Amino acid sequence: MDPFAPLGRDVRLRGRKCGHSPGDVPATDCQADATWHIAWDAALENGLACDAHMDEARARYVFVDSHRIGPDCQMPGAFWDFDNKRCGYPDEPITEAATAERLATA
Repeated sequence: MDPFAPLGRDVRLRGRKCGHSPGDVPATDCQADATWHIAWDAALENGLACDAHMDEARARYVFVDSHRIGPDCQMPGAFWDFDNKRCGYPDEPITEAATAERLATA
């Protein structure tokens, strides 16, 4: 049995909603807001999950990494920042000051 999650259809057009969809059809899509960003495999195929479905993913599958959703997740040009458990941009300084400023204006 493959320990990795089966990848279904592309659900990015749903915004930041959970990507869980039993049967992989729109009628069964989870309607909850996503709270987690998951890198499913080494190619960084990724998806979003709500808290309940993240718990299910942890229990059932192997995946490369995950982090709480942040402002850069799913933005064009963003990269997976494994060290800081977030998404970021190559030209962005990752410093405490920049993070504090971003949070203060959010």
